[in-house]
Amino acid sequence: MIETPTQVLETPTAVFQPFPWQVAPWRDKSPVLLLTGAAGGGKSILASEKVNGYLLAYPGATAVGLRKAAEYASKSIVPLMQHAIGDDPSVHVKTSLSRIDYDNGSVFYWGGMKDVHQREAIRSMRGKHGDPDLIWMEEANAFSRDDYDEAGARIRGRVADWTQLILTTNPDDPGHYIYTDLILGRQASVYYSNARDNPTNTPAYFARLDSLTGVLRDRLRDGKWVRAEGVVFDEFNPQIHLIDAFDIPRSWRRIRCVDFGYTNPFVCQWWALDNDDKAYRYREIYRTHRTVEEHAEDIKELSVGEKIETTVCDHDAEDAATLRRHGIPTTPAFKEISTGLQAVQKRLKEKRLFYFRGALVEEDPVLIEEKKPINTEAEFSGYVWPKSQDGRPIKEVPVKVNDHGMDDTRYFVVYVDKPKRKVGAW
Repeated sequence: MIETPTQVLETPTAVFQPFPWQVAPWRDKSPVLLLTGAAGGGKSILASEKVNGYLLAYPGATAVGLRKAAEYASKSIVPLMQHAIGDDPSVHVKTSLSRIDYDNGSVFYWGGMKDVHQREAIRSMRGKHGDPDLIWMEEANAFSRDDYDEAGARIRGRVADWTQLILTTNPDDPGHYIYTDLILGRQASVYYSNARDNPTNTPAYFARLDSLTGVLRDRLRDGKWVRAEGVVFDEFNPQIHLIDAFDIPRSWRRIRCVDFGYTNPFVCQWWALDNDDKAYRYREIYRTHRTVEEHAEDIKELSVGEKIETTVCDHDAEDAATLRRHGIPTTPAFKEISTGLQAVQKRLKEKRLFYFRGALVEEDPVLIEEKKPINTEAEFSGYVWPKSQDGRPIKEVPVKVNDHGMDDTRYFVVYVDKPKRKVGAW
């Protein structure tokens, strides 16, 4: 007979009925639990149910739910926990305090680790009996190895005979530490799932997954930790070029770049250059279905107090004019592709181009639903060369799909580095 969650966590109030694949990870008491695989398999639901069950089963327990950026947690972790809690009158969500209180003395906090301020906040998350017993890292591929190590070191609870660090994530680059250390290195107890394991998924959802192509199909539909063949920027290494945010000195040069879009994402990147000419993307808008008028107001508000040198953008006369009408001076982007690609490759190779984790101003629910990149760094792994009939990459012009942040990055690098340009390339 399948053991039920109520028997596992020894609480009569846990009513979660797992899908068959979820029973084993629900019972698992390993120090590190990794739930991965294709999109839609029920990984996050299981994690939230397990966290809630633990807090009910062990009075006075403390658990923490983390996204890389704390502001995303309220839109993902909190709804998941509310679903797990249901109408239980003994549990009280206190949104203004970023916590959930249980009548038995247990407590759940949510937060992030994108900068020193958010890290400091989670260090103060203590419960009735001290440090956390359980930490859940949602969208774990966005966290650095340092984040992972710090989260693990915070788990020092003593209310139960076991503690756990839970990671939920879709597959990523096979060079990611989750794959190399936790999966290949066997540093975690690993469970895989796919959309077919979740009976609540609809035919329309399966159709969306089936419509994906390239590396997104491999990862989100098939659950594979793979890197696309023929990647344009194979110099990009998320362990090197994705870094934690830090306070940027006021004296550094600051430049914005815009790639216009409506059905496709509108992308605005904020860049800063240090005294050694290293560049840092520290803020980003990556949104669909908003007008340039709306974006212009947001750009101005987000840039208050910053001295922006210029906004480099596409040549679209009407959209660029809209920015200027809102007091945002623009500079035409140099769009010749090969020159821009080589300039970006050079900076990546020389470790002079970096992206702050958690730089996204807000997540786009449309892009999430469509399983498309939600920020520039998510584009790198799928930005590829077209292939010849024999499967070899044709290194001329990259495939024009999910490349909006890539275009912005090219505009920025060419603007600041001013490489030799082909005659007539404008």
